[in-house]
Parts: sequence; C-alpha cells; structure tokens
Amino acid sequence: MALKRRSKKGENSSETAKEISKTIMEKKESTVPVEWFTTGSTMLNLPLSGNPNFGIPRARVTNFVGDGSAGKTVVALEIAYNFLRYAREIKSRIFNSVKEPIVIYNNGEGVMDFPLDKMYGTKFKGLVDWRRSQTVESLGRDYLKEAQALKKHQSLLYIIDSWDQFRSIHDQKILEAKDEDVAKNMQLKKQQYAWHFFSDVCGLIEDNRVDATLIVVSQTKKKIGVTFGDKSYRTGGDALNFYTHLVPWLRVVNKVTKTKHGEKRVYSIDSEVKVKRSKVSKPFRISQFRILYDYGLDDIASMANYLKGKGMSSFKGNSMGDLHAFSKKIEEQGLKEKMSRKCGKYWARVEDAFSQEVSERKQKDL
Repeated sequence: MALKRRSKKGENSSETAKEISKTIMEKKESTVPVEWFTTGSTMLNLPLSGNPNFGIPRARVTNFVGDGSAGKTVVALEIAYNFLRYAREIKSRIFNSVKEPIVIYNNGEGVMDFPLDKMYGTKFKGLVDWRRSQTVESLGRDYLKEAQALKKHQSLLYIIDSWDQFRSIHDQKILEAKDEDVAKNMQLKKQQYAWHFFSDVCGLIEDNRVDATLIVVSQTKKKIGVTFGDKSYRTGGDALNFYTHLVPWLRVVNKVTKTKHGEKRVYSIDSEVKVKRSKVSKPFRISQFRILYDYGLDDIASMANYLKGKGMSSFKGNSMGDLHAFSKKIEEQGLKEKMSRKCGKYWARVEDAFSQEVSERKQKDL
C-alpha cells in the first residue's frame, strides 16, 4: 500500500504517479537510458531534469551540495518520502516493477530532530531504515552489501547525510591518538578510499544492472581570501567530481518573514538550486524553491513565485497575493498538477527556443 501523507499537501497519489509513469513511458528508446524519481517539488525537478515530474536519476549517484540551513536534509527527506509513496506505481522500461521500495538513511550526525510525524505522517519514520556508520569504510561496505543483495522487485534509495561527517579508520585513529605531527594528513585516506568506493558504486549500477539509487549530501566550506571565482568549495576530493552523475548546489537566497501577535519571525526560506554538473540532463540550470518550516518543500508556493516572475498574478481565478490562502485554494480545488504542467510548459518553451537554434545548424554526418 502506498504511503499516505497529510492531506494538507493536497496531492493525489494515483494522479501524480500516472503523470510520472506516462512521461517515462513516452520517452523514446533512443534517449539517454535513465529513469527518474521525483523530489516532490516542481521547481526543483525542472532544473535537475528539465521535466516537472522528474528530479533524481534512478540507479545513479546524485550529490547535493549546500550551505548550512539551505535545505539539503529536507530535500533528502522529501525524496525519501516520495520514493516510498510512488515507486511501486511507476512503470519502467528498464527495471522490474517495484513491490518493495527500500530507504536507508545513513546519518553521520546520528540525530534527526525534524518533526517527521508532522511533516510526513506517522508511518514514514518506521518505513525508513535509519543507520549511522562509524567510519567511511564501514559506510561503503554497508551500501555495497545492500545494493548487491537486492532482489527482483526491490528498489533501493540509499542516502548519505552527510559525507563530511564520516572519517576514515586512519583519521579516527589520529584523532584518538591526538598526534599533531600526523594530523595534517587528515582526510587523505578518506579521499583515497572515496576513489575506490565510488568506482565500485558506478561499476555496480553500470548498464542499470542494479536498481540502487545513491544520494550523497555534502556541506560547503568557505575559501579564505578569495576575491575571484567560487568562494565556496565541497570537501571529499576529486572522486565526487568524477563519479557523480548529478551535482546540484543549494544556497539560501531569501528568508521569508511574517508578523504574528506583533512579532516578526522567519517561517520559511527560498533556496536556489544550481546544477553545476550533470551527465543525465543539461547542466547550469538554476531555479528557486521554497521550504516551509515543519512542512517541507512547499511545491505550490514555489510554483506561484515562478509564475509571478512570468507576469501572472492569479491561476484559474485564484489570486497569488496571499500565498497561504492561494495554496489552500489550489489544494482544495485539486489544481496542483495543472499548475505543475503550466510551469513545465514555461520552462520547456525556453529550452525549446535554444533547441530550435541548434536544429538550424548544419547536421554532422560521416
């Protein structure tokens, strides 16, 4: 049975699953042989895949990189929720139909303080296998063991949050010994192991042999004294640059406030996603999405902000002036999917304009 979410999201499970399945089945055989899962947010899906229903490439490695409080963990949780909710209903050209979706969340911090029952319903927490590996080596063994043990009709979503929290056995011994002379070599063993681990991961999922999707969360760090180029970087070494299939970077661009009982407080944030690397879609696409505290990804508000930028002030007669009131009306009237398709059409119109320019060039041939 599909997991049911609080009705406030206003989503129709079967309708959304049919939309995703239809789009997957309509893709031509000649296109890139990759299928997708949704993030739960249209305005996050679009820059990642170019499609309002798609966000995370199935049986691939996605690395979310971001500043603190930019929404990396919330995005990972939303992907896990939507995977549990829709994976059974998606028809695939590549994999067996899913009867048992498996979510493993390997949390390096060891705590999960989000109000999960409030955000995703009472079943979600019990359906996720929460783990905390002690070292990066044990983390790697755990993922490879689970992926290799998958049976037919099983699909695995494995989330590492975050890569920065896990040390190598070598680094752990250095910390325990408090040896300052060798402490400068910290992270080197982890980076060396990363090359072997991610190489094994990509070998395992080569040619879609295993239905195992890996999401790695990474924290940004600031470069000191940099005046030109990127001022932030991601730790982990070049293995994450080489073996990942999709690398979206997140950052907070706006803190949304509201006044209640005479006090102004932040109740949501707008985060920007920028695709810095992609082997499965077009890179360098940028969009914004909203995160509502104690709720998660606010799909309707995110779409409303996007459509406002296109000059729209209402949708199907509903004013976008008050986003809270607007979102409730869209949910009550069951208009969320139509709104998502509208955003997808606007996004596709821009992409199609570039494709038209390319099609006008002389075609290459042998």
